[in-house]
Amino acid sequence: MSDSRANDDLDINIVGDDRLGKTAQPKRKRLILIVSSLVLLLAIGGAGYFAIHKGWLFSHKDSADPAGQAPTQTTILAVPSIISSLDNGEGRPVYVKMTARVEIAGVQNEASLRRYIPQIQDIFQTYLHETRPQEIRGNGVYRLRETLLRRLRIEIAPLNITNFYITEFLIQ
Repeated sequence: MSDSRANDDLDINIVGDDRLGKTAQPKRKRLILIVSSLVLLLAIGGAGYFAIHKGWLFSHKDSADPAGQAPTQTTILAVPSIISSLDNGEGRPVYVKMTARVEIAGVQNEASLRRYIPQIQDIFQTYLHETRPQEIRGNGVYRLRETLLRRLRIEIAPLNITNFYITEFLIQ
């Protein structure tokens, strides 16, 4: 019995080998490898940021220096008040009175823009007739402004419309 018992004992190797019989990498070498890779990644990231910030990467060659450019001339065109009825759908009329100003870049005088006033008023009237009173409440005025600005830029294409200001907006 004693012979079989000696053969049944496990052979434990205390040397420090892993399961495949290869020696385990010391902790110090692993720590040096991790720290050096982090330093390398930080150096590459810093160099990339510096290159992008200086304009060496992803720079626009055709864009001029903004400090060297003369500011563009803008003209503000005052659009007379319009009164429009909203699409209520209930039979009771709801009226809106709106006064606006349109900012146009690249035009020297307001007199040359007066011929566009009927077209701008038509854009306002058409959109307001399509709008319901519920769409204007709350943040609807902002959506109204953005939609009218987009429509002005599309309809009056040769002019460069930079902004649109609602100076008076009344709902009855």
